[in-house]
Amino acid sequence: MGRKIGLIVVCGFLCFTLGAFAGGGAEPEVQLAFWNMPFVTQEVSPEYVLKWENDVVSAIPNATVDNFYGPGKYKDQRDKFLLQAKSGTPDVIEGLLEDTAVYVQKGLIEPLDDRFAAWVQSGQFVESTLAPLRIGGKLFGIPYNTNARAMIYRKDIFEQYNLKVPETWEELVITARKITELTGGKTHGFYVCTEVGGPRAAQEFISWYYQVSDRKNLFEASGDQIKFNGTVDQFEKVLTLYDELFREVAHPACDPNVRGTGWPVEDPGYVAGKWAMAPMGPWLWGRRDESDIARNILENKTAITALPVITGGTPATYLEVKPIMLSSFSANKDAAWELVKYITSKEKMGEWLAESGGIPARKDSLQMDVFTKSDIGWWIQGFANELPKSVAMAPINWGPVSEANLRAVNFVVYDEKTPREAAQWLYDRIMELKANNEL
Repeated sequence: MGRKIGLIVVCGFLCFTLGAFAGGGAEPEVQLAFWNMPFVTQEVSPEYVLKWENDVVSAIPNATVDNFYGPGKYKDQRDKFLLQAKSGTPDVIEGLLEDTAVYVQKGLIEPLDDRFAAWVQSGQFVESTLAPLRIGGKLFGIPYNTNARAMIYRKDIFEQYNLKVPETWEELVITARKITELTGGKTHGFYVCTEVGGPRAAQEFISWYYQVSDRKNLFEASGDQIKFNGTVDQFEKVLTLYDELFREVAHPACDPNVRGTGWPVEDPGYVAGKWAMAPMGPWLWGRRDESDIARNILENKTAITALPVITGGTPATYLEVKPIMLSSFSANKDAAWELVKYITSKEKMGEWLAESGGIPARKDSLQMDVFTKSDIGWWIQGFANELPKSVAMAPINWGPVSEANLRAVNFVVYDEKTPREAAQWLYDRIMELKANNEL
């Protein structure tokens, strides 16, 4: 239920809002809906959400913002928005860069160029975070969060057993298996997402792909033309990594019991001590408050390094840019734009990402005390170090492609196909999607 602004006074049959009443008439109150994943899944704490809700009352005094923040996980949020966007709800939606192109293709979100150009604070945004949100020459979202995928690892375990941090895929598999053996399986050496439809699994897959493609995107989009750059050989290399990580040896690198799972297993599993290494972004910092064990692991026992690179490959990783987007069907676009500006303001962006561990898309947010004078500085810097080698995904409909990528992964980790067979299947499937104009 949304919050009400102003004090409602009822006197007999006369009812009016003191805060809005003036000159014998009151303007109708604007209702806004804002869907975002982190407020639902507790990537930020419930205490922070309450503070955000209290602050928005005074920041946007002529509107109320519903405190239903959507269905939760990004896939569920995207699917529901695609179904009901034309109803006008939500007015504003947070999401993944991969979602933006789909919404643009279907005409569900507004180009924001004129509004953004008129905003006096627009110059504070880092250009590299705006560029991926420009599709067909128009800006379709305001970035609030950026990061590059890195690898976190349990430095205490590495120190205890005198292990070298892996720099290649081969070293990763060997070291991960060794950790599983040395800990008696209490802590598996590595975790990687393999959930079909899971956004994190898709992002991890594409990080490995960028390394075998010399940072070249899987697709190139130019106008209505989409070029597919992938090869069977490239896919086979990536799928061989997954095969080795889940290979059923005496001490597997990854726990075979978590095949087919995604971030809801990855993140809490790491802070509970179940895996020693994992591809990760800065959001994990927000889980410090889950338990004393989680806080100790993140603050005292974790270090950040680059993703290991295939021998002969190119250091590369996935660039994440999360936008705030305005629905084309909002009944109150001007008020919704005020909400977008509030969400992506210096203070609110900084507070949100200091809470969750993200990297702000604004230069002035990064200068706030919560980043420069707090314990989070080393954490943010560790992921920021990977930004120069990160690659943004091309603006296409990634849904069916990512599903195909992960189906190929599952063929391999469940021993249904060899890496070569799965690679050929994946190549053929993407060619089919392209021929059917599903990209």
